[in-house]
Amino acid sequence: MWTMLEGFQHLSSEEIDTLVAAPVNITALIGGADGEIDREERNWSERLMRARTYSQPHLIQEYYRVASEDFLAKLDKAMAALPKEVEPRSAILTQRIESLNPILAKLDTELAATLYKSFLVLAKETAKASGGFLRIGAVSAVEYQWLDLPMLEPIHHESGDDIERIEKED
Repeated sequence: MWTMLEGFQHLSSEEIDTLVAAPVNITALIGGADGEIDREERNWSERLMRARTYSQPHLIQEYYRVASEDFLAKLDKAMAALPKEVEPRSAILTQRIESLNPILAKLDTELAATLYKSFLVLAKETAKASGGFLRIGAVSAVEYQWLDLPMLEPIHHESGDDIERIEKED
């Protein structure tokens, strides 16, 4: 069971749901920043999420296994429930992502830092998903403002092999 995963067992079910929804909210914010999440962004984000179940540091692979289940359905449901206009939609998504701060603060620093870094990489990869030539120069100005997920408090941990590996993906 998800709540029994090492490092997450002391969180409430609401906090776990918020954490599991983070990739959907990040994808919706970045992918939808320029209006709609296009087909290429949808397909790319689903591939990214599937890859994260085995390519991320061992510490968060199981988290991504749970978060990636029915990812496109979750993304579609989230987008359908949000305003169509970019500004109010972005404001809601920003608040949802910001609500991760107190939850991440409850986690072991290494786990929280690894998740934080993985969220940053997810944001950047989502932004690169469409446009440009071979995804080069694909980040639009409106996506760029959200790339560093400024609503999240940076979390750093000096141990680092897993964290350094995530940074190299960037």
